[in-house]
Amino acid sequence: MLFTGEFPRSIDDKGRLIVPSRLRDLITDDKVVLTQGVEPCIAFWPEEQWSAQARELLAQPQSAAETRRTVRQLAGKGHTDRIDKQGRITVPQHLRDRAGIDSEVVIVGMLNHAEIWSPERYAEEEAKQEETPLEERFGQLNI
Repeated sequence: MLFTGEFPRSIDDKGRLIVPSRLRDLITDDKVVLTQGVEPCIAFWPEEQWSAQARELLAQPQSAAETRRTVRQLAGKGHTDRIDKQGRITVPQHLRDRAGIDSEVVIVGMLNHAEIWSPERYAEEEAKQEETPLEERFGQLNI
């Protein structure tokens, strides 16, 4: 399962977002988890991928304050949902507020999950990406 692509979308007045069919087709049980992203965006996880991420977090020393704070932020802000028959999920207001999202969004594939950005903040993030050439960033990876 690899989430790729950029998808402009709108969130309706009830906070519902239509998940792009290319991403929806990769989610086997229609269950997703939304939580705050590391950057000012919303992280969108298929439940099985979120469960793998949660296992990684639980493997960290729970006695460490930073681990507990990280888990608290991610799990405490988390929202589990099921994609409805119209292909929609509900995006909670507290996550939209933190990400600066009103109605327009950009959904961005991140391989094992996706991110939901306000178009303005995503444009700012893209500008930051351009500051360092891709070949330089790619060369720093251990792959």
